[in-house]
Amino acid sequence: MTDPYGGERDDLDIPTERALLEGLQGIELTPDEHLRIKQLVHGERFKALIRYERRYLVVGAGGESDAATRRSIVVKQLDRRSHPPAIAIQLEDFGLTADEMRLWSRVFDILCGSVTHIVAVIEDFNGGYVWELGLLFAPSYREKVWVLKRRYLDETEERARYDNAMGASHVELLLTGERAQEWVDEDELRQAIATIA
Repeated sequence: MTDPYGGERDDLDIPTERALLEGLQGIELTPDEHLRIKQLVHGERFKALIRYERRYLVVGAGGESDAATRRSIVVKQLDRRSHPPAIAIQLEDFGLTADEMRLWSRVFDILCGSVTHIVAVIEDFNGGYVWELGLLFAPSYREKVWVLKRRYLDETEERARYDNAMGASHVELLLTGERAQEWVDEDELRQAIATIA
């Protein structure tokens, strides 16, 4: 299997924090790409982000899917918090396009370092966000991570949705303690969101 940083790896290997961060550093960007990242993370959205005491980065499935719609529920519910004042964002809020995939990991890394909470909304391991879970596994981010993992009532469907050894190993490490909640439907998802500090 090829990892998002260009190397070959066994699905069962769990990368260390050092390997993940070296993978990020190993991405060579052009001067134009560096400028684009600078524009993205120092624009108005980023200026708004750093004014808040609580800053939530919500990650998970994107595009035009039911899973993306449920992730939006998480963003909206967290964004409405006022004690303390909070803001919730997604990578898409910064104007990244599908054509700029090489920039996503760098912007993601910068945003992870700038927020107080990272909320992973997980419904399966079929999306391109499995690499994000790998980065969240790094101890420097893990203390900020909250996981909202969908549970399927049908055991066969549950296995099929989460059939990715690398994603499963990352989530197992993240699914510990009170910062991990499972949910079945949107009502339970809303209840799970309420448990996030």
